[in-house]
Amino acid sequence: MELKKDRYLKLCMILLITILFLSLSTINTSALSLRLNDKGDRVQEIQSLLNKVGYDINIDGIFGFRTKEVVKDFQINHSLKVDGIVGDITYQKLKAMAEDIRYTVKKGDTLYDIAQKYDTTIQGIKESNNLRGDIIHPGDLLYLPNTGRGGGEENRIYANIIHEVQPGDALYNIARKYGVDIDTIKGANNLKTDRIIVGQNLVIPFEQRINNGKFNLQKGAFIWPITGRITSYFGWRSDPISRSSDLHQGLDIASPVGKQVQAASSGKVVKSGWMSGFGKTLVIDHGDGVETLYAHNSSLLVRVGEKVHTGQIISRAGSTGKSTGSHLHFAVLVNDKPVDPMQYLP
Repeated sequence: MELKKDRYLKLCMILLITILFLSLSTINTSALSLRLNDKGDRVQEIQSLLNKVGYDINIDGIFGFRTKEVVKDFQINHSLKVDGIVGDITYQKLKAMAEDIRYTVKKGDTLYDIAQKYDTTIQGIKESNNLRGDIIHPGDLLYLPNTGRGGGEENRIYANIIHEVQPGDALYNIARKYGVDIDTIKGANNLKTDRIIVGQNLVIPFEQRINNGKFNLQKGAFIWPITGRITSYFGWRSDPISRSSDLHQGLDIASPVGKQVQAASSGKVVKSGWMSGFGKTLVIDHGDGVETLYAHNSSLLVRVGEKVHTGQIISRAGSTGKSTGSHLHFAVLVNDKPVDPMQYLP
């Protein structure tokens, strides 16, 4: 009788251990682990999600070195374990970032405020919601595209990223990578065509935190306020009207009347009105004693005290004031002293 009991207990133990082993095996095999040289539909899914959140990556179902580097970049940006392997945690975070956000418009909301808060772009919101203009109303439901840049933190200001063109780069891919449209990049860099060359530095207007909130005055600190041919550079010249020798304190950029002028960087409008000689003029304060001036406009679209962001349309070109033809006079001032804008443009 005792012998039968011992056998029964042993069989129960063996059965329990077997069930436990099979359960652990099932858990281990179901855990996601995609890495270098893996292939298949799951790899393609990961690449598609990475592409959706703004990374430049081919969707070919092959986990190559490029995919590994992009995965590592994503892990770095979101404080995950950086190993280039897509496990369950990385996958769930990536999937969440790729999902569009539903947002109900509140009183006082603007597209700029919403884009800034949720770390996306105005153009992206408009495209996702088939909006033709910038007007939204309280109660409207918006789908906000997630760029994968993370956070949704407030109190962000615009800074320009310098992107060095790499072999295989195209404006389309670069625009997708940074969440801006092609025309924004072309306008920011005064590009007449889509042609770019390896080694070329492009300024990308982009939201990111600036250390200590200070304005970093360096090459590429500003985007081009308008595209066009430069008819007069900064420096001494013969004044076209008085014919006397005069220090030209900015750049003259030829443009037809009514062409849109965009803010060269984020800041606060401190002057919007008529200035002697300059006609209809805007001045934007960027902080740390740095200002930009936009003169000879046909119309002004922002008021004193208004905060503007990089690339925002602020005026329309014209020939008001002391002018020989339609153009934009663009100047950069540091502590009220004019400096050569070419030092700080792309």
